[in-house]
Amino acid sequence: MRSLRIGRLWLATSFRAAPVLMAISTVLVAARAVTAPAQTYGISLLVEGLSGDGSNTIAVGVAIIIGGLAVSFIADVVGWPVQQTAEERMAGRVHADLLDVTTGIPGLTHHERPDVADRLELVRERAWRMGVGSEVLLWLFGTVTNTVTVLTLLGSVHPLLLLLPLLGTSRIWSAYKGSMREEKAYEDSLPHERLADRLIEVAKDPRTALELRVFGLGKVLIERISALQAERFKLQVAAAKWSGKVDGAVRLGFALVYAAAIVWVIARARNGQASAGDVVLVLLLAPQVDQMTGGIAQNIYWVGEVVRSFSRYDWLRQYAKDNSWQASTTPAPAKLTSGIELQNVGFAYPGSESPVLSDVTLKIPAGSAVALVGENGAGKTTLVKLLARMYDPTTGQILIDGEALSEVDPEAWRSRMSAGFQDFVKFEFLAREVVGIGDLGRLDDEDAVRAAVVRGDAESVIAGLPNGLDNQLGKKFEGGAELSGGQWQRLALARAFMRERPLLLLLDEPTAALDPEAEHRLFEQYAEAARIAGSETGGITVLVSHRFSTVRMADLIVVLHEGRIEEVGSHEELVVAGGRYAELFELQARAYR
Repeated sequence: MRSLRIGRLWLATSFRAAPVLMAISTVLVAARAVTAPAQTYGISLLVEGLSGDGSNTIAVGVAIIIGGLAVSFIADVVGWPVQQTAEERMAGRVHADLLDVTTGIPGLTHHERPDVADRLELVRERAWRMGVGSEVLLWLFGTVTNTVTVLTLLGSVHPLLLLLPLLGTSRIWSAYKGSMREEKAYEDSLPHERLADRLIEVAKDPRTALELRVFGLGKVLIERISALQAERFKLQVAAAKWSGKVDGAVRLGFALVYAAAIVWVIARARNGQASAGDVVLVLLLAPQVDQMTGGIAQNIYWVGEVVRSFSRYDWLRQYAKDNSWQASTTPAPAKLTSGIELQNVGFAYPGSESPVLSDVTLKIPAGSAVALVGENGAGKTTLVKLLARMYDPTTGQILIDGEALSEVDPEAWRSRMSAGFQDFVKFEFLAREVVGIGDLGRLDDEDAVRAAVVRGDAESVIAGLPNGLDNQLGKKFEGGAELSGGQWQRLALARAFMRERPLLLLLDEPTAALDPEAEHRLFEQYAEAARIAGSETGGITVLVSHRFSTVRMADLIVVLHEGRIEEVGSHEELVVAGGRYAELFELQARAYR
């Protein structure tokens, strides 16, 4: 069943990209495939006519030969450009489809599981093999047409000669087994390749250059990369040696059998059991059969590669379908009335048995500002990801105004939220785009972009750029400006402010690269924006920060410890309670004093 689905996917992808060009190519490939054996038959008729066995066959033989030359000329002149254009269109379609499928997966699980990551890497790296799928498909069609024609001609001489192409399938078997072993070796070496590629990126990244030189890590990286690549080559060379030995033995056996067949036909002709044309036909078909089986043997690798690539593509499509949260169709609310409630929420990352969150029960009132505090690893960022529905809880549920978040359309929910993160992305676009993509619907609204820049305290960053909002960012581009970490973070904060009235604003250490005074000033703006959003839409602001001078302004402070909620309350309530929050607050206050 799955094999049929993969075949349909291959066929549909090939013809969907360029249906007319593929139809023309199919006709031309079939014509070209028949030409060589047909011309061979024409030569045999010509020889029979010249030898006196059938003088009336001379004209037919010449006509077939000339016709074959004409067909070959047209197929070569017209066919290759058409086929190459169809192949390019298919390659473009494949890459567009891959991007559409992968970006359409709403969750992050596929980024966290090594087994899924390896398969995704294979899909992406081998995508170009699907791009040549149209060419391989046409080759398969041409090979089938050519094989049928050759078998028909051989059978017309003697049925026993039909065994020769069948014996040639042994070469196809050896090529297939060899390609499978080489593919297995490649897949086994993929983790080594991914790690080596990552180390190469670290070695050449300007951001890591300083520490690499200070700690003398260059030699260590080179040694590790060399060791990983040596292990990769060891696996692949062993598979290649095995393939070469098996294929060589099979080819030698096939050649000996075919030589014996030619001798047998010549002996039959001397005994009057075959004509001169039959001898010529078999002699000329011999290299064609060898070429045919050899071509299949050589191209079986590409057939296998395309099939495996479409198999992985089919797996990706099925994975995306299974993880698309298609059942989540409830619209996101226009405003919050009661707020967000977490009921016995627990979560463990894919592939891990240790829960990051356990039995988290919390009510966040609509219109409130909430701060999450706790030591590193307490589960703060994981809780933020669950609220953004990057994952669904392993146990328990999250309710939005009484509606399960797992039932809400994830795209609709995210369109009603905004976020700023510590690990923000440095989008190397125009400065206005770096900010404006926070609300794609208003990307070209300069007033909205400038207002977001003000709220994100990024006016000084824009003022320092030669072309202001129209300045390209990133040294990789001509005229591009490089920014400091703090400047990049201010632009990321401005981006988070593009959506003016989000139902949920997530701020996960969004000011880590800024000084405490700047952070305090920015959070005052957050608090003001939260109050406005709270009064108009019931919007909730969730802040993660280690600076207690900032989080004390939150309406509600949630203290997490080892994945559980340990304390909940306002700053004043928690200080009076004298628990973990009070202890951490006093330690930080003492350090500042």
